[in-house]
Amino acid sequence: MPVKFSRPIPQLPVANVAETQRYYRDVLGFTIDWTWGENDYGAVSRDEAVIFLSATTGPLAPACHILHVGDVDALHATWTQSGAQIDAPPEDKPWGLREFTVRDNNGHSFRISQPSRANTIPDRPPLPGVRLVPRPPTIAEHRALVEAVGWTDFTNLEAAADSLGQSLFAIVVEHESACIGMARVIGDGRQFFYVMDVAVHPDHQGRGIGTALMNELVAWFQRTAPPKALIALFTSANRDGFYARFGFRGPDTGLYGMCAKELRIAAS
Repeated sequence: MPVKFSRPIPQLPVANVAETQRYYRDVLGFTIDWTWGENDYGAVSRDEAVIFLSATTGPLAPACHILHVGDVDALHATWTQSGAQIDAPPEDKPWGLREFTVRDNNGHSFRISQPSRANTIPDRPPLPGVRLVPRPPTIAEHRALVEAVGWTDFTNLEAAADSLGQSLFAIVVEHESACIGMARVIGDGRQFFYVMDVAVHPDHQGRGIGTALMNELVAWFQRTAPPKALIALFTSANRDGFYARFGFRGPDTGLYGMCAKELRIAAS
């Protein structure tokens, strides 16, 4: 069985544990979790962020850590009002994040970031002869793209053959008689819609094809979906910035999604 890692917990050297805990609570909005010894060791936390504090004598070596949040600008406004030491205001960075930097009372800094809504990644030249065609991918096209992007471990290709024909909306990208991208929508057509199979062949990624596919899906939703419809998707954590550009939000600012690979009957 593969070994699963949890998030690392930083341990920061501080001059005074109790004083630092109060600073994190009163200025940064953290919770004081526990202390140990006579001002020797302690911890603070906020949501999923946990920080250990260790009393250290002598000069402190400042450390820098990165914290991902749901709304950089709102947190910056809150911390500015509470008197936090802001080193740099929110800014869209060229690496696709919006960040600001804050420093604690011991000199340790934190880069507070979220995926940037600004398109800071330059597009590669568009491919000549690319066409977006509103149709589902064929079974062969779907299988080829699933294999190309590495989805075979969690895609039932036999069931997908039946699912393709039940798409509410689907679109493919054709280039030189080959299907190099796809996206589709399933659901009940009234209250629930689910975006799935947004895929671009690795040989053609980075040229705005995925963005073009999602723009077509968004335009279809705007024409078709009733008010208050739930539009959902699942993605990996490192891809959430791409979908945030189209209005999708994760559990930090939206609904808390859950899924089950195996269903079980709960004991009473």
